[in-house]
Amino acid sequence: MRSLMRMRTPRDIAAGVLAMVRRTDPPVIWGAEPMNGGNFLYLWATAWARRREKGRPWLVRYKPKMEPWLTEFPALRDLTVREDDVSFRQERTVEWGQQTYQDWFFRDLLDFTRERLLTSNGFQARLKQVDRGAVVVNVRRGDYYSDPVHRANFGFDIAGYVRAAVARIPRDEAGRIILVSDDVDWCLENLGFLSAWGDVGTIPGEHDMFNDLAQLAGGRHLVLANSTFSYWGGYLASAMPPSDRPQSVQAPLHFNRLYARGESPLLLPQWQAIPDDAFI
Repeated sequence: MRSLMRMRTPRDIAAGVLAMVRRTDPPVIWGAEPMNGGNFLYLWATAWARRREKGRPWLVRYKPKMEPWLTEFPALRDLTVREDDVSFRQERTVEWGQQTYQDWFFRDLLDFTRERLLTSNGFQARLKQVDRGAVVVNVRRGDYYSDPVHRANFGFDIAGYVRAAVARIPRDEAGRIILVSDDVDWCLENLGFLSAWGDVGTIPGEHDMFNDLAQLAGGRHLVLANSTFSYWGGYLASAMPPSDRPQSVQAPLHFNRLYARGESPLLLPQWQAIPDDAFI
């Protein structure tokens, strides 16, 4: 009877041979595509966690889109290597670095954040400028909704979720609400109900993603979006000294439909996850 096992292709065989040859240190996380911002931070966190757990000097392959993050957080540079500096025999992997309890534990994420992100003088200066008493509502739009494929995977009832999340915040603690979003106009048009809880505004001055991240990390109450950028704002907030941490962090249980049932495995246990049936 013909075997039901898939026949190995020449590509499979070549990949297996390379894996046997490429075993020298330091191993390099090659990363997957497409990646940006928060995705890169998971790669660096994975390399950092593996160094601590296994003692091997894991590195992350440099990509030009990383440069703003390396400038903002200089302590990430010694976790990064340019492709030209990777030898043929160095071990390399293609991955996302988002496998909870495999790539890292939640304590790793928080310790990495304290050691490699919150030590940035530039980012600390941004934190000193944010409104520490505000409720911060982060809304991710962009290609999540302009691209039909992304919309099918990531899209959900943003307004319903935000209403449900803000309703859980005591009204006497919601005097100021700051919208952090890549589509503020959409927020002002669709989240008008927030004015019932307090004065609604945005970050003053020119838009800057690291000012957004700082305000997201520095609010009194956080309402996160289903995005890795938003999660890292939450990690930064949760890694601060206890006196500086937010009083609450809420996030949609939904991340994207590429995961089983769409649920996010990246939310810290101390956050409050809001399931779809709380607002549908």
